[in-house]
Amino acid sequence: MKNFFYIIATLVLALGILTVSCEKDPDNIENQPTVSISADESFDAEKTAKLTITLSAVSGKDVEVRLAKADVQSGKTNVPATYDKKVTVAAGKTSATIDVEADVLGLKSGDYQTAIKIESAEGAKIGEKAVAYINLSYAFKPEVNLYADPSFAGDKKAKLKVTLSKATTVPVVVTLETDPQSKAEAEYENKITIPAGQTQAEIDVTVKVPANIVPGIYPVTLKIASVENGFAGTVKSIKIDLLYPFAVAITVDGDFDDWKDPNVQSWSLPEGDVLYQSMKNLKLAANGKYVFVYMEFYDPGFDFNMPFDMYVDADGDPNTGAIVAAIDNDTYYPPYDDKHMGLEYYIELGLHDGDHYNDFYSWGGVYKYEGEHGANVFSGLRNLGGTYDGSVIFAAGSLDTQNIGRIEIQMLRSWFGIKGNKVRIAVKNMNGADNWSAYGLLPQGNVVNGERQLVDMASIYLPAYQE
Repeated sequence: MKNFFYIIATLVLALGILTVSCEKDPDNIENQPTVSISADESFDAEKTAKLTITLSAVSGKDVEVRLAKADVQSGKTNVPATYDKKVTVAAGKTSATIDVEADVLGLKSGDYQTAIKIESAEGAKIGEKAVAYINLSYAFKPEVNLYADPSFAGDKKAKLKVTLSKATTVPVVVTLETDPQSKAEAEYENKITIPAGQTQAEIDVTVKVPANIVPGIYPVTLKIASVENGFAGTVKSIKIDLLYPFAVAITVDGDFDDWKDPNVQSWSLPEGDVLYQSMKNLKLAANGKYVFVYMEFYDPGFDFNMPFDMYVDADGDPNTGAIVAAIDNDTYYPPYDDKHMGLEYYIELGLHDGDHYNDFYSWGGVYKYEGEHGANVFSGLRNLGGTYDGSVIFAAGSLDTQNIGRIEIQMLRSWFGIKGNKVRIAVKNMNGADNWSAYGLLPQGNVVNGERQLVDMASIYLPAYQE
C-alpha cells in the first residue's frame, strides 16, 4: 500500500515539474506571441506604401516572418509589387515595418490592388490578420525626353523635340528652361503642349549670337523644368552648340544662288573716287573642309587678256609670310600694307581659258611662299603646278550679256594649310595688253588727295577645321 502512494506522489511531482517547465519554454507553441500584418490603405504618389508586422507580445528571441503574394479581393486587379520577402521582428520588439513599391511599368490607367500574406512565421503563431491589401488608383503618366539638332544652323535655328514614351488620354504640358551654365542665350517657346493621343511636339530654338563674339563653340543647354501629366525621363536636358562662325555650304557649279546665305561676308567698292574699278564684289564663306571665294567683275569679253592674282594669308596672321611691294609693273605702291600682308600662297593665272573661265587647276598657277617673313613674295615662291588637281582648287563661272563676269572658287583647307580660325584673301585682275596694269582690286580704299588709301585684305573667321 505504501508503495502505491509513493508511486502516485512521484507521478504528481513529475507532472508538476513538467508543467512548470512548459510554461517557461519559449518554443512551446502555446507560449509564442501571435503575429499579424497590416499596411497603408493605398500607395502614395511615389507608388510606395508601408507594411507592418506586429506581434501580440514581446518575444525573447527574433521572430522571422516570411511574406508571399496573396489573392486580391474580389473585383480587384492585381498590380505587381516589390518588397522584402523575409522580415525579422527583433527580440524585445513588437513590430517591424517595410516599404512596398508598386510596379507600374506598362500599366494602363485604372484601379489596382496588391495583396500580401504571412506565409510562415518562426517564433510566433500566425493570427487572423494574415493578409494585407494595398490599393492603387493609377493614372498612366508617360516618360518625357528631349531630343535636338546637335548645333544651330546658319539661320541661327535648331529643332528641338519633346517626346512621350506613349500617348495618353490627356494633354501633357512640358515647361523648359535654359541651364544657367549655358554659354549663349536662346529664344524658344518654353511651355509645350503635347495633345492627347500624340507622342511628340517640335519647336524652333533660335540662338542669340553675342556681340563681338570670337570663333568657338558655345553650348546652349535646355532642360525640363516641370511636367504636367507625365514625368521627366532619362534625357532631362539637351545641348545645342553654337558653332561660330556658321558653316556655309557652297556648291561650285556656276549657279550662284547659294551665295545669298546670310552668313556669307562680302566686300564691294567704296563710294567716292576709286582707282581700280573692274572688281565689283568679293564674297567669302567657309565650312569645316573648304574656303569659298566669289568675285564679280567687269569683263569686256573672252578676247580680252585678263591676268589674275589672288593673295592668300592661310594662317590669318599678317606678320607671317610674304608682302607684295607693288600693285603692278608700273606702280611702285603696294596693294595693301607692305609690312603686314602675310601671304602663304600666291595664285597667278589667266581668268580666260578660250571661251570660258579658267577652272583654276588645269593650267597650274598656285605658288607657295617659302621665304623669310616680311620679304617680297617673289623672293621665295615655289610653283606647285603638277602637285594638285580639282579636288584641291576648283572654279566655275559665267559671263552675262552686260559684261559682268562671275566666278566662284573652292579651296581645300587641308591642302592650303587653312586649319586655324581665320583666313585673309584679296583678288586683283589686270590688263595683259597694257603691261599687266592693275584693272580691279578688292578690297580697295578710296583715293584721297591723289593717293589710294591702304585697307586690309578681306578676312573671315572660320568654322572648326575638319580633316
